[in-house]
Amino acid sequence: MVALMKTNSTDIKKQNNKVFTLNIDIKVTDIKKEHQEHLKQFQANFETKGFRKGKAPLDVVQQNISEEKLFEEVASHIISHAYGEKIKEHNLKPIIQPQVKFINKDVDFDHDWQLEITSCELPEIKLNEKYLAEVKKVNSDKTITEENQKIEKIIDALVRNGQVDLPEILIESDIQNQLSQLIDQSRQAGISVADYLKNKGITLEKYKEDLKTQITKEWTLNLAISQIAKEQKIEVSEKEVTNIASSNPSLGQNINFIYYILTQQKVFDFLKKLL
Repeated sequence: MVALMKTNSTDIKKQNNKVFTLNIDIKVTDIKKEHQEHLKQFQANFETKGFRKGKAPLDVVQQNISEEKLFEEVASHIISHAYGEKIKEHNLKPIIQPQVKFINKDVDFDHDWQLEITSCELPEIKLNEKYLAEVKKVNSDKTITEENQKIEKIIDALVRNGQVDLPEILIESDIQNQLSQLIDQSRQAGISVADYLKNKGITLEKYKEDLKTQITKEWTLNLAISQIAKEQKIEVSEKEVTNIASSNPSLGQNINFIYYILTQQKVFDFLKKLL
């Protein structure tokens, strides 16, 4: 593989909602080097009439492989490295896959590439302190006898008092993930997404609109919980996480999820005691 290439970064644009856009130039010399490296990789496993495996000349290999596939692999590798370098340089912590756009007209192996890469970091929340009074009111309400009902009302209080400017790129990323899951589930059930939505009596537009509402609520709640944990110095120990992972091997694959679940539980325990 070619060593990490040098990129000419023009600038980085940051928005208040944690969206950032990187403008990166990739030199044609680096593109051609990466192109040759990938051709050699194809060559190693390539065999055709008149040549043993791995012995065909590069020009023969190139004539017999998909140009589109070759371009995708080269571009993916180059962009991944260039993006990674700039993420480190600007100390960015993206939480979703980036959107990549070619600015230059000629997108091939014979010209420089000008890239516009957009992603976002974790949004910030402004939590109105009125949530404390509202949670206390929920806790003192004698008509609320069910634990789940109390939790739901506490969640409503947090969401109602949380102000978050969620980036559209983040919402759209979550919507696409949900739609991908829906497609997989529908395929396993042997029906189309259109039939699934028809059985539910909703359109795709309405389904996506409902998803956006749900995603916004979930992000507001999750950020509120993280903010409260930070303010109240509520922490989860490594031992607590290890104990959960040991008793639930399936959860052991996602340590961050365990941290969040335990943090959420501790935050709700704290909130339920407010009077």
